[in-house]
Amino acid sequence: MNNLAIRIITALIGATVLIGAIVWNALGFAIVFGIIMLLTLREFYGLARKSGANPFELWGLILGLVSFSILFYSFEVEPLQEMYWLLPVLFSVVFIYPLIQLNRTNAIDCLAISVLGLFYIALPFCLLIPVAFVQGAYHFELIIGILFIQWANDSGAYFSGKTFGKTKLFEKVSPNKTWEGTIGGALLGLAFAYGFFHFFGVFAVYHWLALGLIISVFGTLGDLVESLFKRTLAIKDSGSSLPGHGGFLDRFDSLLLALPFATAYIHYVI
Repeated sequence: MNNLAIRIITALIGATVLIGAIVWNALGFAIVFGIIMLLTLREFYGLARKSGANPFELWGLILGLVSFSILFYSFEVEPLQEMYWLLPVLFSVVFIYPLIQLNRTNAIDCLAISVLGLFYIALPFCLLIPVAFVQGAYHFELIIGILFIQWANDSGAYFSGKTFGKTKLFEKVSPNKTWEGTIGGALLGLAFAYGFFHFFGVFAVYHWLALGLIISVFGTLGDLVESLFKRTLAIKDSGSSLPGHGGFLDRFDSLLLALPFATAYIHYVI
């Protein structure tokens, strides 16, 4: 079986599980993205270790999960404002680790990588929650829309790049990415955004198109950021959990940079 067939089969199975959980109910949405967040964060810390750093992985995973859980409970059940005070305490704990583990060298690097993982991985996944509950109740349509726009952008960029790609985008970072592929991906992302307006409404058509453009542009940049990390470490994939796609970080890298901008647009412009 060739790599494209494996890639398609993995995508279909993964998309079915993911979409099923999101549509099922808010708890299914929280469980599936909570797990994806932890697996992606773990892969990031694994990449950091390959670079010679020693991140405080357990601390990052616990704080990421606690932040995600508190935020979800606050939107789904009732506000937990008093619980938010736990987050600064848990965050500050990381600065005590170097004092306890004196055998670790480069304490500043360990701290920096550990904190970076939270901001780069955990924060964007946490931002999915205020998007899902933007109108006061759980709306799976927005999450599904964002995912499909991003997948459309990735697929459009892949196939149009293979067919028409000639002009390199950022050759030193990702030699296979081209402007033709990027434009093709953005056009397909905008087409899906337009389609979701007709299927679900929720927002006006120009808001969906704006989201399509935001997700396509910043999703492409997010993919380049992860490519830069991998090129620095001279590795092809962040992991092997998803046959044909590499790891979870490879699959969701585009969303990591797109989600903050999409969330800001939804909450401050719409």
